[in-house]
Amino acid sequence: FWLKLKRRKLRLATSKPADFAYAAMMRIAWLVLVGLQIAAAAVPDATSAPAEPTSAPADATSAPADATSAPADATTSESGMIDKDASAAEVTGVNMNAPGDLDAFITALLMNSLIVGGCLLGFTVLRFYFPLMYCPQHEAAKAATGKVSAKDADALGSSESTAEGTEARLPSHSSKASKFKIFDWVWTSIFTTTEDAMDTAGLDAALLRDFCTLGAQVLAMVGFPMCLIMIPINNTQGDQDLGADNELSSLEMATIRDGHPWLYYVHAVLVWLVCIGVHFLLDRAQARFLKLRVQWLQSMPAPRSTTVLVENIPKQWRSDDLLREFFGKIFSPQDVLGAHMVKREDDLAKLVIKRDKLVAMKRKAELTLQKKETRETFRPNCCAKKVDTLEYCEDQMQGLDEQIVALREEHEIRRQQDPTCGSSHCGFVTFKGRRFAEMAKDLHISACKQEWQVSEAPVPEDLRWGDLRKSREFRICMEVLGHLCVLALYIGFIPIVAFVTNLAMLVNLGPLQPLWAGFAPTLGLTLFVSLLPMVLSSIFRTFFVLKADALSQHKLQFWYFLFQLIFVVLVTTVGKSLFAQFQRILLEPASVLSIMAESLPYASHFYMTYLVLQWSRHAMEALRYSPFAKFLVFRVIFSPQEAKQMSEPEDQDSFGFGARNVNLAVNVVLGLLFCSLSPLVTLLAMIDLLLSRLVYGYLVIYAETKKPDLGGVFWATQVHFIQLALVLYSILMVGVIMARSDTRAWVVVAPTILFLIWSFLHLNKAYQWETLPFQEVAFNCEEILDHQSTSDLTGECYIQPELAKVSAITQSA
Repeated sequence: FWLKLKRRKLRLATSKPADFAYAAMMRIAWLVLVGLQIAAAAVPDATSAPAEPTSAPADATSAPADATSAPADATTSESGMIDKDASAAEVTGVNMNAPGDLDAFITALLMNSLIVGGCLLGFTVLRFYFPLMYCPQHEAAKAATGKVSAKDADALGSSESTAEGTEARLPSHSSKASKFKIFDWVWTSIFTTTEDAMDTAGLDAALLRDFCTLGAQVLAMVGFPMCLIMIPINNTQGDQDLGADNELSSLEMATIRDGHPWLYYVHAVLVWLVCIGVHFLLDRAQARFLKLRVQWLQSMPAPRSTTVLVENIPKQWRSDDLLREFFGKIFSPQDVLGAHMVKREDDLAKLVIKRDKLVAMKRKAELTLQKKETRETFRPNCCAKKVDTLEYCEDQMQGLDEQIVALREEHEIRRQQDPTCGSSHCGFVTFKGRRFAEMAKDLHISACKQEWQVSEAPVPEDLRWGDLRKSREFRICMEVLGHLCVLALYIGFIPIVAFVTNLAMLVNLGPLQPLWAGFAPTLGLTLFVSLLPMVLSSIFRTFFVLKADALSQHKLQFWYFLFQLIFVVLVTTVGKSLFAQFQRILLEPASVLSIMAESLPYASHFYMTYLVLQWSRHAMEALRYSPFAKFLVFRVIFSPQEAKQMSEPEDQDSFGFGARNVNLAVNVVLGLLFCSLSPLVTLLAMIDLLLSRLVYGYLVIYAETKKPDLGGVFWATQVHFIQLALVLYSILMVGVIMARSDTRAWVVVAPTILFLIWSFLHLNKAYQWETLPFQEVAFNCEEILDHQSTSDLTGECYIQPELAKVSAITQSA
């Protein structure tokens, strides 16, 4: 296959390029699937055990008999079904360390390395033959500079779209290359600067890539000294006989015997060095982030930078003219360029949405008739007969525009009688300059804090207009229901997974039963974990009032991380009930030390395999399999540009900024948590962060479409996650040293918790990143605003889309 790829010029001369591309794609897909099947045979799931379930010996490498592990017959029946009294670790398949884990770890390491290589090679080939899906921005910039053929440039889009933003999209080092090189994406990913990435894909995308770099730096600073210095010292001075089959445990803190007179003091000092070193790395990273954040705020384009969102407006001021008059009295009438209330015109919005759907259906039916010479049919509802799509759309659209115009005139008549009629409590105010918008955010307008809440206006295209129309009372009730639903997910995790798994074990597939028997035990866990981001996002969008869709990603980042922290990182500490364990900690706060010390150190081998499996997960994202499959389907009917637009973006629940940041943060947390107990876990997490840096450094910046930008909110939350990981690391080490050492070494470690609290407060106070300093507003922003070219000075983009479309329909009518 590789020789054929190297001789592609000769092959393309004798066959069609598309045939070779499809053949290459199918071969790569076959290799990936075979690799996944072999890896699944060795390690059934990312949350399953790395070795066969064997009882742990009663030595320093195994958990005590009364810890989280239990005999196999205590939690599973002879049929393999999960017992109702099983703990969270047993339900998820987390076994404690045992002899023979090294063979399973090496197998997983080799298999996942092959999968990573196959996925990256597949991405390289697909990028070469499908640049529209895998490098549209990179290749569009080259097309505008004349570095690709006219045919390829035409496939990428029109000359106007390719020329737009060329300098921002083409990295400075790429201008030296005059030919398309098959592996130049590697150098582009590595050498693209943060500023170039921010100009191309936004600050959130650039910081996702930079967090991979920060995480790798943190783990390298901690992991390499631990492996090069402490592993030899622990082995030579630990005086603990682990046996011949415990090769992995010989690389861990388990080689130190209980009650060692001085080695635990060494580890206590190392905890201080880790906390101080990570603090300085975070401090430096936050200082750099603050500069990028200020730069992003300064360059925010108008009218977003000059517009504010006003919530909880009193009823007597709920109209466009009254809202403009109100802020005109606070500033001056000349300083307020426009005011737009959010209207409650759901009936009009439904008609406009219906019209848009009919137009899209008609467009698709016309293309099908043009390319396939067949008339498309469909069922209007499940019980109706099939009808011709073109005839149905034309019939439904007949008189629809007149109905929309008449309904709009009816609303206008009502508004003339009562200016506040049909307006919600939200509105947008656009000012003449940036300084007025920044001053409005800090105004203390009313004695009631719930009234006149002024905040930054989100991106117009990302606004959730339906949420802005909801009343404050309705919002409170729905958010209470939303929190209850999220709480039910956490409490119901163990019984739901056990129920689905036991239900799957009852199924008998006859000749395929051996295959099903290997898959069924992890079915419940696989379904729950894979659907969790989608379920959480659905809860947020249904019950929580969000100003913009990007805010749902930020909520997902917090709640999804909390779930992964409890049921992946700390799953061995959960026991049989999350609620019961939480109640125990509330009654006996000091018990958290013994809970963590008795469970986490004995599951380090599982997390080694878990981190290796994450390599394949991140490498497979480079294939963009879901958008690419949709692109191939849509391309049959639509043009390549239309097919590209319809296949984007990727699933934001699983591959958005929220879920991706959480997956990276969890791996950093694991690396820090086990850096003293098992330094190899830290190095494996570092490799995952480096691989993610390579993949996301190109994928997010050059392959995927640009997402709405929150300007670094995800980064700030990620830094808090690292600080939380350090606190957990300190608590864990206090518990471990207290349980294993007869000395007062734990007293040396305990003050690190106070240091970490100071570190948290210091980073929050030293770097005020939420708002733009008024010094920058007064001296720089107005000049930057003058150089921006925009025709929308009055904030017309903050008029509801359905109302703007109604205006266009009215003018055409």
